[in-house]
Amino acid sequence: MLGLSLQKSLRNLLLLVGLCSQLLLAGCEYAYTGSGFNVLQENPNEEPWFSGYRPADMAEAIEARGELLPVIVWANGGCFRSDFPWQPLFKNWAAAGYVVLALSEAPANQGGALGQTNVADHGALIDWDIQKSPYNDMLDHDRIVAAGNSCGGITALGLTAQDPRVSAVFVLSGSSAIGSSSRSVMEAIDVPVGYVIGGSTDIAGGPARTDYERMSQDIPAMVVNRTIGGHVTVSTTASILEEVAQIGLNWMELVLYGSPEAYDEPTADTVCAECTPGDWNLMARLLDTLL
Repeated sequence: MLGLSLQKSLRNLLLLVGLCSQLLLAGCEYAYTGSGFNVLQENPNEEPWFSGYRPADMAEAIEARGELLPVIVWANGGCFRSDFPWQPLFKNWAAAGYVVLALSEAPANQGGALGQTNVADHGALIDWDIQKSPYNDMLDHDRIVAAGNSCGGITALGLTAQDPRVSAVFVLSGSSAIGSSSRSVMEAIDVPVGYVIGGSTDIAGGPARTDYERMSQDIPAMVVNRTIGGHVTVSTTASILEEVAQIGLNWMELVLYGSPEAYDEPTADTVCAECTPGDWNLMARLLDTLL
């Protein structure tokens, strides 16, 4: 008879294998057909190796938004260098006027074994944003969001605990430690953190809620959970990610800009204007202080 801790470890490993399989199979482009700015996807072909998603005409986006463009630095599920499954997030956010830098594989390694990333790689995206970006003067370096899925959420939170350049955090089906919560990481974070998790079968759900309780109760935070859907489902299903993109966008617009409209959506019954009624629930604190 396996011990409970071993059973849990094996279960988490099997779910991670499932997520890895999704990563390997999801090598196709997501076609964004929504509103907003035209989106340009690009690869600078230099370290720390990432894909960029941004408004094609950044000057137009700046004029329309009335300010420099905020930046999202993203790490993928499994901490793998493959960003394909999360393109529904990136392209929706870029269409809204955000610049997304998502860790991906080096061009020379395309088709090879997927490499993995860590907190240092995640932070190197900010370094590139500030020091090397060819459109540096169009970016708002005071509005940087660390974000990620699963293991990428671990590095987003780990980075935020030590890097004062991060203004906010957004984590999809992840927490501050593998299948768990790190008290030291969460107690070191002093910026708002937002989580989106799946239903009762999501292995990241419990740890994310523990993160929420462990961080300072004086800091705004939210956990949005889907009523059904496990870790892999909520992390990689395009139609769900389109709704996650809207939830994440509202979170970022509220934290970075104090947008009343962004406050109204997550606090409404549907959690976001384009979300399927009844699919999402919100647990949050101090959101009104962000207005």
